[in-house]
Amino acid sequence: MTEKKYEIGMIGLGVMGRNLVLNIGDHGYSVSGYDKDITKVQELQTEVGSRTINAAQSLDEFVSVLSTPRAIMMLVPAGKIVDTVIHELIPHLEKGDLIIDAGNSHFKDTDLRAKSLAEKGILYMGVWNFWRGRRSAAWS
Repeated sequence: MTEKKYEIGMIGLGVMGRNLVLNIGDHGYSVSGYDKDITKVQELQTEVGSRTINAAQSLDEFVSVLSTPRAIMMLVPAGKIVDTVIHELIPHLEKGDLIIDAGNSHFKDTDLRAKSLAEKGILYMGVWNFWRGRRSAAWS
């Protein structure tokens, strides 16, 4: 495990998550990536090159290498998986940490998650639905 503190973390290293991690790294930011599927972590590791990217082997490692307050983006399928990831993350987080849901969560689920996490002092932002709502309002 490395002592470097990374600026942002990404949970979900499918095609979109892995490519966003690499893009963030290409633009000079340090990023840590994690996925429960170790083969996806290994795929990221093979592509790191000279970028400041950590491919975390465990959730503990992933959270521990992030600078505080932590900013963690999730690119996982909407629905129960989002809730599972949040449930697994909560014991590792502190007040002021931020979870960014960049998946396609339903806005009502996003609202409930934001309210529940706010009670714990954790910030929650549903990016996709924020943008979709703004775009729809602007284009109608």
